[in-house]
Amino acid sequence: MRALCFAISLAGLASACQTTSAPSAPPEQTSNCPVIDARNWSAHINAMPGPNAQRTLIVTGEVDLPTPGYAVTLTAGAADRSAIPVQQIIVSATRPTGIVPQIVTTFSARYDGPAIAQHYRAVRVMCGAQQLAELDVTVAH
Repeated sequence: MRALCFAISLAGLASACQTTSAPSAPPEQTSNCPVIDARNWSAHINAMPGPNAQRTLIVTGEVDLPTPGYAVTLTAGAADRSAIPVQQIIVSATRPTGIVPQIVTTFSARYDGPAIAQHYRAVRVMCGAQQLAELDVTVAH
């Protein structure tokens, strides 16, 4: 077919040999964050006094995922180096194995970890490259 089109184009009849390709499918959208929705986030520092007391950052919230059976964890991510930092908390959701119903399911999530500062400017809850929430941080004495 190409040889025939080349010969036709040499004869000046290029419009007679238009090649068309099948429309390509749109690129598949991929996301490394399966969270459908997130809500009810809060962050505070537990600074209660007592023997062996340590300041603890506590972040809680809820995420909706596409099926039941996910394992949801919150871990500390990067914090900026300012005197009053912004701390990132990373949401990780591990898919269930096997056959599961396709029912949007709400999961509660909680992070408890050492407070790296006396006060935080904010906590950003991240899932992949997506910011789910930015929270003010209160201090409970």
